[in-house]
Amino acid sequence: MELYDIVTLDDGKDYSLIKTEKYREETYCLFVEVDHEENPLDNILLLRKMPINETEFEFEELEEEEYKTVSEIFKQQFLTEEEA
Repeated sequence: MELYDIVTLDDGKDYSLIKTEKYREETYCLFVEVDHEENPLDNILLLRKMPINETEFEFEELEEEEYKTVSEIFKQQFLTEEEA
């Protein structure tokens, strides 16, 4: 899966992958919902990427504490990128 790939998640909506981050041996993915023309919408998801085998994976929602920690990592990255 590459940045900006479009995936349809379990909620039936399309999302674009806008950023990934490794933290404590896990991969986290930040998605933004897109419309049928691939324009970004307001809905943003932060999910854990879980490998099923070497070629397949699924996404899991985060527990509240894990979400707080990982979202802060993404926030700091965006702030650092903005300052550059």
